[in-house]
Amino acid sequence: MKILLDGRLISDKPTGISRYSRELVKIYQNYYGYENIEVIINEDLKEKPFEYIKTELKPFNIIDFFKFHKFLERIDAEVYHSLYYSNSFFKDEKKKYVTTIHDLMYKLVPEFFSKNKLINFLGIKYYDVIVKKSLKNSDIVISVSKTTEEDVKKIYEHDSIVIPEGINIVSVKDKEIESLKSLKFFLYVGNSRPNKNLKFLADTFLISNTEYKLVLVGNNNNLRINDSRIKSLGFVSDQELSWLYKNCEAFIFPSLYEGFGLPVLEAIEKGSKVYCSTGGSLKEFSEKLVKKFNPYSGDELKYLLENTDKINFNKKNQLEELKKYSWRNIEILTHKELFVKFYNKK
Repeated sequence: MKILLDGRLISDKPTGISRYSRELVKIYQNYYGYENIEVIINEDLKEKPFEYIKTELKPFNIIDFFKFHKFLERIDAEVYHSLYYSNSFFKDEKKKYVTTIHDLMYKLVPEFFSKNKLINFLGIKYYDVIVKKSLKNSDIVISVSKTTEEDVKKIYEHDSIVIPEGINIVSVKDKEIESLKSLKFFLYVGNSRPNKNLKFLADTFLISNTEYKLVLVGNNNNLRINDSRIKSLGFVSDQELSWLYKNCEAFIFPSLYEGFGLPVLEAIEKGSKVYCSTGGSLKEFSEKLVKKFNPYSGDELKYLLENTDKINFNKKNQLEELKKYSWRNIEILTHKELFVKFYNKK
């Protein structure tokens, strides 16, 4: 069986969808053979451990969306799997279409595109054209969490199967951050987009009675707070990030909505305590892994910040829970729920 994977969001940057896509490519190769898997890419990647076809057609460009079926029709394959929620406006009827949905954040997070109501409205309508048609074309839809499955059903009345994302365990040599080595601190890693709820975290932290600092990593330029208790580092290396995870008092993830919540698992794997919100799929994580708080009310988070010394996790239980999200486990689940049931793979 020849299978075509849409990896146009694969990048040399370690984004969540890029890492997911690379792992799915490996799973397909393991079951169907390297020579039977072709990957569509946009970027001139440094590492391409797969057969690939390069195209200039972009996944979220509405004009390219209308053209893309012609490109697909020239490629001999029985299955076309888009690894995100865009395929083609017109369907190549010779192929079975599979689509992975990571989240429907653009529909569920207020002001996702802009605080300007008209721009935000137009952004939603633009994406609706792509997502609705992509779902209609799909023979099989994969949701990466129970929450995403429920969102797809509620918003688009489309059934899907749940196959979670996996966690990449990468060993790197830690690099100490000199300015923080004598400090006790909480850690946030991410951007300051509306769904990340970063201002809520900063405001709650500043009214909490705690001796800890709050360290922010990532692009947080939109956060306008001038207080010595909050330190913004911008982007850091993987080695520095590993050190931060291992040396923080707790990793805090206050998001209003997540389709899966991979940063939570990555922090736990590196040894962090995690306090996360109940936003979107985050509520699905076991209490063995995280302590949760309401992302709209500061009282619960404030309690965790002020009583962090009393909060501990059983490391053995955490490791057992993390095994559910290993890529080996995801591979077994993908074989059972997708390859056997829908591709008739033995």
